[in-house]
Amino acid sequence: MRRHVLIVGCGFPQLGLIRVARELGFETSGADLNPHAIGVPLVDHFQLASTGEVDAIVRAYRDSGASGIATSGSELALTTTALAAERLGIPFYADPQTVHRCQAKDAMRAGYRAAGLPVPAFEACSTIAQARAFVRRFGLPVVIKPANGWGQRGVSRVDREDQLETSFAHACEMSHGGGGAVLEECIRGHEVSVNGWVEDGVLRAYCVTDREVFPGTRPLGVMRSEIAPPSIPQDWVERAVDAARKAAGALGLMRGPCYSQVAVNADRAVLFETAARLGGGFDADVTRLWSGVDLYARLLGVAFEDKALELSGTVREHRPAMVRFLRPTADRELTLQSMAGLDRVRAMEGVVDAVVYPQVGDRVPPLVNAAKRIGHILVQADTREQLIARADAAEAAIEMVVG
Repeated sequence: MRRHVLIVGCGFPQLGLIRVARELGFETSGADLNPHAIGVPLVDHFQLASTGEVDAIVRAYRDSGASGIATSGSELALTTTALAAERLGIPFYADPQTVHRCQAKDAMRAGYRAAGLPVPAFEACSTIAQARAFVRRFGLPVVIKPANGWGQRGVSRVDREDQLETSFAHACEMSHGGGGAVLEECIRGHEVSVNGWVEDGVLRAYCVTDREVFPGTRPLGVMRSEIAPPSIPQDWVERAVDAARKAAGALGLMRGPCYSQVAVNADRAVLFETAARLGGGFDADVTRLWSGVDLYARLLGVAFEDKALELSGTVREHRPAMVRFLRPTADRELTLQSMAGLDRVRAMEGVVDAVVYPQVGDRVPPLVNAAKRIGHILVQADTREQLIARADAAEAAIEMVVG
């Protein structure tokens, strides 16, 4: 009997999951509020439904005739999918309470602190007076984040006191469902992402990447590239993995994907966040290219209670891999007037995938959060240096004119 999965979301965070489901012979339905999302042409059936509305996803599941549900890369879709799966009584890797602990910044850091893990000094603030008091205690710069948020929405670094009020208000506005903002001290260190799978409460890391971000302080930390292997000593890598493993345990993750952001140096590893999902920046694609372990296939294994598929894949000889994102070139919304070079890029040696999300004639907003990136390039090579050179050449060959 052919397996039929409803994939919640058809944007670029779900693109790899849709592709792998098709490769494995699954029948696919996709649910999204945007009928023009990049993944819609790839699914067998499309359901018009908001990835942020549980009732809508429950209806889409029933209407589609699917027998399993999955999502990847998006915190909003993850929350909705976990709640929908619970209501429908179908398999999912994490309950809504566990998902919440890995999304609410104050609950996450409280879990880290209770386990004795190193975290930046932080405080949940509901008023600007509380935010000012935090700054008086810890000084500037500070990082301000929505209490409940993702994709760098509403995240900024405050370097001067006159920036505090507007940044705090923006973070509160971007917090999903309210809850105010979280202020934390600004930690310096080499940023890496740790990607893996939790089996019986223990994280097994399959890929650690350098996390290169676009410049700027608002939004702060939008990822530009994930690069494997990272450019740090092996003992630093092991320190980052150990921190990620302890964080997953502290937050009660028992099964499924885990994505952590860690700042590491010669002395310690400091946790920024732990997500009960695959990274939203094609981290699972880089992991598969680097290690041979397909985390998308494992998600589908959970959805259909197929233990062999859930734990499939063995680590093979590592080969450098990376993703490079493309960003809008203007600080205001413009129209994509022309695009050239994409076919040439796809034919370049080492280029595994290259996609530009908007079509000619589409409006292109500025880079206000991670969801506003406009394309990506997946690359593999024999060395890290060759890898980055290939990504640079591919990015330079894509010509887009906006106006």
